[in-house]
Amino acid sequence: MGQQVSGFDAAGGEGCAVSLDGSICAWDGRLDNRKDLLRRLSGDSHARGLDSAFALQLYQVHGPDGLRDLIGDWSLVIADATLRLVLLASDYAGIRPLYYCRTGECLMWSSSLSHLVRRTGGNQLDEEYVASFLTKGSAAYRTPYRGVYPVPPGRAVCISTQGVSTRAFWDLPVDREIRFKNPGCYEEQLRNLFREAVAVRLPSSAPVCAELSGGLDSTSIVCMADSIAQERPDSPRKPTTFTYTHQGSTDEKYVRAVERVRDLTSIRLDLEEYPFVALDQPGNSAPGWWSPRLTELGRQLAGIGAGTFLTGQLGDFVMGNILDDSEQAVDYLRGGHWLGAARESYKWSQALGIPVYPLLWRALRTAYSPWTASFGSSDASYALSRDTRGHSVASGLLKRAALNQSEPLPERSWREARPGRRSRVRALSEILDARNLQAPEPLQHLSYSHPYAHRPLLEFMLTIPPGEVCRPGEPRRLMRRAFKDFLPPAVLQRRSKAAYTHVYRQALLPLATEMLSQPRQMRLMAHDYVDVQSVTERLARFVQGLDCNEPQLRQLLLFEFWLRNRERLTNSPDSSLTSTLPDCGNRNSKPELAARA
Repeated sequence: MGQQVSGFDAAGGEGCAVSLDGSICAWDGRLDNRKDLLRRLSGDSHARGLDSAFALQLYQVHGPDGLRDLIGDWSLVIADATLRLVLLASDYAGIRPLYYCRTGECLMWSSSLSHLVRRTGGNQLDEEYVASFLTKGSAAYRTPYRGVYPVPPGRAVCISTQGVSTRAFWDLPVDREIRFKNPGCYEEQLRNLFREAVAVRLPSSAPVCAELSGGLDSTSIVCMADSIAQERPDSPRKPTTFTYTHQGSTDEKYVRAVERVRDLTSIRLDLEEYPFVALDQPGNSAPGWWSPRLTELGRQLAGIGAGTFLTGQLGDFVMGNILDDSEQAVDYLRGGHWLGAARESYKWSQALGIPVYPLLWRALRTAYSPWTASFGSSDASYALSRDTRGHSVASGLLKRAALNQSEPLPERSWREARPGRRSRVRALSEILDARNLQAPEPLQHLSYSHPYAHRPLLEFMLTIPPGEVCRPGEPRRLMRRAFKDFLPPAVLQRRSKAAYTHVYRQALLPLATEMLSQPRQMRLMAHDYVDVQSVTERLARFVQGLDCNEPQLRQLLLFEFWLRNRERLTNSPDSSLTSTLPDCGNRNSKPELAARA
């Protein structure tokens, strides 16, 4: 990195705040608590216009810790003229992407991974990413390209001539607890926070679009958005909803119930036409599922002129849509109430239809040891067959990745949570590290947002007693009570959840068949990433409908065809690896946040 900032470009200079000392802040995203910050920073004349001005002022007063006060979906870059460093940061959930690459000569960053790879000219694969993706389906703090890194959610990356350091400005709410004397207060606060979560994501003029599956999460968002639109005199019109259909779907009757009550007509996308994955659409600059659907969605949103797209992501987690939260017995154990713990475990065993002893044993392990179960997992799994066929990833790749492993970032504080909440907080930590909420590449030009990821809402639901959120046989207990007045009765009473197993399989069969036709032509084998015999055997079992550890096999299939597509684009004289973002011609599209220093 040079001693001077030689170039800084964000939306052609729009949206940049400049302080008196020459520091600059470029901003991409949405700020939800603008009014609160305006009151707090009212004495500063620079903090009255741009969102970037609020961010820069908070940083200059409090350092990176000040970024915690920015609530919304955002990423930013600050060039600190006094300390002569560049700071890159993303909100706690990492919804607005940001990437960087540092070489001996310069530092480059971009909100577009494909554009950054093009600019750096480096497309060598990162084997740490490959090993993690093939075994776990995600890679924290990595991209497919060596030397190109994502900015981790809730962390600030500080880069100077002395090196690179990473600092958390937000962490998991492990040391907070909210308890109300009146149980009705939980319902009232949830309604207020959910309304706020939807309202801050609704633009005043451009059309709003949202997913509608007929489940409680998406339906709640659509109904609340419609209610707010009816109340706003300046609202353009009702939300435009998108529904994904497929043969045998159980969603259709619930979608129609919502449409009837709210006078909506959804745009339907058939998942046979826009599948889970396609031979020629395995992702853009990184492997990604649902590329055909997302690309079509982007095209239709552009035609509507929409700048906002709302999803129900994270709703299951936040609202307690789990059958087994028997770790509620842990708090009894920690308080010395053994009989209460036994009764609590028995209630869950009755609801789950499994013996009480595994639940008690799990509660004991959780209460008195560092061991933590996977969130929502039931020890009923002891009765299920477990696949022992492995993951087919070559041992050589795993060894190379382990030897080359860079220094890990400090772990999030989930271990410090109370034992009875530890698995829940750990699950959120894994979601954030995997960047599961990040806007997908075909829709990054939009405000692609998740109301259930609204930070005040999420922190509230994580810090109230778990027994308020769900109980044995009552998943989403608090949600159903709080939302009963605006959800259609059919959806409110819904207990089923749509299964996409058939959709996944139908989309993956052509890929598996193609790989089996010429197993020695696998790009995974050419790179020495897999054991070809093991993969071939598992593919054959998949085609025949037999056990093959299918969830992990999906990752191999996706990565294989992403490698093929990558080679095709690299070798094509008319294409480049980075020419992947769709040009939707959207007048509301967001310009790229990018720069070189």
